[in-house]
Amino acid sequence: MRLVDHADRQDRWLPAIMLGPVLVCILLLVIAPLAWGLRISLTDSRMIGLGFKDGLTFKNYLSVLSDPDTWNAVWVTIVFSGGTVLGSVLLGIAAALVLDREFWGRGIVRVLVILPWAVPHVVAALVWQWMYNPDFGVLNYGLLLLPWIDATPKWLSDPDYALLAIVLVNVWKTYPFAVLLLLAGLQTISDDLYEASAIDGAGPVRRFFDITLPGLRRVLAIVVLLLLIWSFGNFVFIFLMTQGGPAGATNALVVHIYFETFRFFRAGSAFAMGSLLLVMSIILTSIYIMILRSQEDD
Repeated sequence: MRLVDHADRQDRWLPAIMLGPVLVCILLLVIAPLAWGLRISLTDSRMIGLGFKDGLTFKNYLSVLSDPDTWNAVWVTIVFSGGTVLGSVLLGIAAALVLDREFWGRGIVRVLVILPWAVPHVVAALVWQWMYNPDFGVLNYGLLLLPWIDATPKWLSDPDYALLAIVLVNVWKTYPFAVLLLLAGLQTISDDLYEASAIDGAGPVRRFFDITLPGLRRVLAIVVLLLLIWSFGNFVFIFLMTQGGPAGATNALVVHIYFETFRFFRAGSAFAMGSLLLVMSIILTSIYIMILRSQEDD
């Protein structure tokens, strides 16, 4: 009996012992910095010294919410994230459907598709910056070969094209992740469903919407959610290629927060913007999850 009681006590404390280090790491690396950032956002603190002069105040939030630059950054973030998710998912689905079929050299093509995901962000930013060069960039050179194009855009210096250019780079970088997960999801769909549907006379488009998309629903949920979170925090491409310009056309929230912190040393307003970015992420994620759950209930 004593051995049994001792074993029961060990089993009872085992989950706490196993989860303890993880909970401590989350507390030190996530909860504590988040609480400290919230504390700073309610003060007049500057980065140098982080001094608290006037106690707690909401003036940072009022200033941030009344600043047109903040709302421009919010809009840029939404467009950038939405364009990235939409482009990566559509391109990922198309590539996954092609790679799911048997053809000669499929293994080589799969490796080539994954390559953009393996390229470091800094290297990708520098390569694409050269490709976008208006004078000797390969992209404009290819466009000028088309007979109906006489002038090429200045991709990174024109406010009308800069955000689109950054979105295209991010789509190129992230779509291999979507391909990997969607291709794995396609492997779980039984071929018997497609054969039965073909016998019933359904065409490729009908089979795609009736079988493929429903079968990929859970995988798509994960892909969209992760791409959305990563796009909200994407800093490298925008900072290295445009630094938020021209004229604020690519000044996403994460870049705006960086400049507010390390260029103007306004830590209080920077952390207030960070809180706004966190709230936006939580709201969009919650809405997306609720939509998925409502579809599953139907």
